Amino acid sequence: MKPSRYFLIVALLSIAALALGLYLGGRQTGHSHSSWPWSAAPVATLADIELPDIDRRLRRGDEWRGKVVVLNHWATWCPPCREEIPLLVDAQRRWGGRGVQVLGVAHDLLDTARAFGAEMGINYPSLVAITGGEELLRAQGNNRAGALPFTVFFGRDGRLAATHLGQISAEELERAIAALL
Repeated sequence: MKPSRYFLIVALLSIAALALGLYLGGRQTGHSHSSWPWSAAPVATLADIELPDIDRRLRRGDEWRGKVVVLNHWATWCPPCREEIPLLVDAQRRWGGRGVQVLGVAHDLLDTARAFGAEMGINYPSLVAITGGEELLRAQGNNRAGALPFTVFFGRDGRLAATHLGQISAEELERAIAALL
């Protein structure tokens, strides 16, 4: 088999697996937040998060309660997501000692997210939305068909405080963090 044909088959199978995972994840939860309008603030907390990390350990959002949490939804196939990763790495380095925790949620395959994280030097926990990712996005206020990147800010009380759809700038990130400290 030619290498280009092999790559195409692997890519198509990866996309199909991701789509199936998102579909099945949304069906298994039994509840939907799709009735929220985009402008309304959904009721979401860190406690709503329960995902595996890139090492396959189940992580719960409550483990970061008491910190300001910057939760960034991203994917390796999303160019703006890839561009903002260094900004988030820098934010974790600069703000981590002041009670800020950056978290990533990869809407990707686990092995792909792990390899990309190593390549980019991600210095914060990387969770993987293998299933249920689209529902998690909706629960956190992203009703734009899972548009990425999407960054969510939680206050120290674990409640959703702000969201940002699209690539975030250093200034926007800094303002959002400073407002919650």
